[in-house]
Amino acid sequence: MNPVQLALRVLRHDSRTRTSAILTALGVTVATALVLILTALPHAAHARTERSSWQYGHPGVSDTGGVELASQDYVRGEFITRLDVSGATGGGNAPKYPAPGEVLLSPALAQKAGELPDNALADRFPERIAGTIDPQQLRYPEQLVAIVGHPKGALDEATAIAHGASLVEVEASSEDWLLQPMAWFGLFVLAAPSLVLVASASRLTAARRERRMASLQMAGATPSQVVSTVAAETGLAAVAGTVAGLLFIWPLRYLIAMIPWGNGTWFLSDITPSASAMLGVAIGVPALVVASSVLGTRRAVRSPLSAATQQQRSRPKAWRLLIIAVVAGLFVFGMTKYDEGAGFLVLVVPIAAIIWSFSLIGPWITATIGRLFSKLWRRPSVLLAGRRLISDPKGAYRSTSGMVLAVFIGSIALTALPAMTASAKSLGSTDKAGVILADVPGSQAPELRQRLDAELAQQGVQATAAGYEQVSIEGPGGAVTNGLLIDCQAAREVTSYQPSCAGPPGIHTPIDVPKSDLTVTPAILASNGEPPATPVPQGTPVSHEPNLQTVIIDRSAVPALAGSTQTTLSVLPPTEADRAKVRTAMARVAPGADIESIESRNVAGQVMTGDLHRITVIGLSIASVLAAGSAAITAAGSVIDRRRTLGALVAAGTQSKVLVRALHTEAALPALVAAGMATAAGAGVSLGLLNVMGQSTTLTLSILAPIVLGLLVAALAAAASGLMLRKIIAEPLADE
Repeated sequence: MNPVQLALRVLRHDSRTRTSAILTALGVTVATALVLILTALPHAAHARTERSSWQYGHPGVSDTGGVELASQDYVRGEFITRLDVSGATGGGNAPKYPAPGEVLLSPALAQKAGELPDNALADRFPERIAGTIDPQQLRYPEQLVAIVGHPKGALDEATAIAHGASLVEVEASSEDWLLQPMAWFGLFVLAAPSLVLVASASRLTAARRERRMASLQMAGATPSQVVSTVAAETGLAAVAGTVAGLLFIWPLRYLIAMIPWGNGTWFLSDITPSASAMLGVAIGVPALVVASSVLGTRRAVRSPLSAATQQQRSRPKAWRLLIIAVVAGLFVFGMTKYDEGAGFLVLVVPIAAIIWSFSLIGPWITATIGRLFSKLWRRPSVLLAGRRLISDPKGAYRSTSGMVLAVFIGSIALTALPAMTASAKSLGSTDKAGVILADVPGSQAPELRQRLDAELAQQGVQATAAGYEQVSIEGPGGAVTNGLLIDCQAAREVTSYQPSCAGPPGIHTPIDVPKSDLTVTPAILASNGEPPATPVPQGTPVSHEPNLQTVIIDRSAVPALAGSTQTTLSVLPPTEADRAKVRTAMARVAPGADIESIESRNVAGQVMTGDLHRITVIGLSIASVLAAGSAAITAAGSVIDRRRTLGALVAAGTQSKVLVRALHTEAALPALVAAGMATAAGAGVSLGLLNVMGQSTTLTLSILAPIVLGLLVAALAAAASGLMLRKIIAEPLADE
């Protein structure tokens, strides 16, 4: 009889082995689906980028005289990607561009323009709509995109040259940059609980299988025959689970595609795994499961008599506590190197070492608590639990290993998220809340400002545009500080600074800026330009104002200053209803310029933190389910492995309720210890990372969520062990 036939015979006649195989296949199915989805995410980000790269525009004028200027606009909490074109025809990945005076809209933007009043959105584009953009040319299905056609030469060369990387490209790049490491991180975080679930299922009858294999070897089977039999038993379940996972991924894609990332959801094709990924998973997952199972037979192969008689393994020693100091020192060393300029990779190894240290420290803590129980408590159930924890601390702790990783990662994320949210809310502090602004070429700023004022008057908005340039101010000691070149009254109107504006035009500075021998340099220069430092004329009034955080220079105080290539045009709409009109006026006057506000900048930050919150909740939920499943299976398997001992205790007169309480204690205690240990370590690591990145955070009640997870896992493991005990007590002991 070959190993496969022997494995099939065992599965046919042994119900517990059959249950173990079914659970193993279920765990492999979940692991296969998760691995495929997570490995598809980097491909999904790349597909988004490839499909929408035409939306980034091109700096300068092409050889054929075409100009493509990408910009970002905003309407009621959503971003609009706008591409102003002149003399270009499109093609390739891009749609065919509209003729001058026409606009091409994405389906979602066309629908929104039809729903909103014209002065809220539609007036920003030409009246003639040439059609809609094919959804397969969008970044995501709900993307708002407009392509506006202009006559050739309307977007002159100066505008095209001065226009750098648009927010469209910056936002898309940041989404892709964040998604790819998050996908690999999620693969690491969720693959571990999946493998623990598979290992827990395969160990459901580990003791019985080990005795069977040891008996076969003592009866004359060779080690290779024993290993082949184990591989066949596990391989049948692994292959079945892998095939089920490959089939399960197809309906699962519809659910994943509805989870938003960035500003929209996904096309189904984006998250479809590639053929090479599916082939790799189809081969790799069963191979890993079989290899793990074969490694578990080492004791039966090397020492069959010891395995058959279930002799005790060595107990963990106190030297394992030294690991805490080692990994803590390694983490501090990594933070120091990161602070000195090394990459983030120097922190990956210490964090991985911390996770690995749990598997060494956890069993020792479990055994120590067991010894305390045995010495301090006198209740029979607690004494039994304490003896069990002392005799097999590794087995008792094993059920929580999947939960440890989930709790550790969850603690890191939940500690860091408040800092990320606060960082997003602090964006745009230079400008006053409510101001709408656009960066335009400095050489065209005076003309554009006049046209914008005229357009605002035509729209019925009682406001005028202000313009400012960012400058650097250098004192006599070489100290450099930042400032704004802007009329003083305009600064009070459109910026968050409130200079006094008393007396003649001059310079308003914080108290730590010297008053004499100052020079002013434009902060944004042409790439090939030398910094034209301009001395502040003698006699220019310079006043110290304690409430200022930056230098405000009246434009007329330094009339000779030149060289800035960028001017920011700002308008403070007098009413909320005028905001859309101001955006419309800016879109008409400065095509190709990003139209921003503090609100739109905050929305970008809120989208990012929302993505992180969402992916944290989803990842922690999946990891929790996997950890709870593996803990319950391991607890039940532990009871099955000790059926002979528990049956003997019942036969000797031990009440079943005493055994149930003992099993509850020994199952719940390691989970609580592991949850507390992982929560403390995760919060410590997160605080260290935030500190080295110069961020501060506030601990919220959400940090207690991993503790709640530990309680749930403990309760589930205790319930599973109690149920299994009642089942095996009802069976005849002679069946063992």
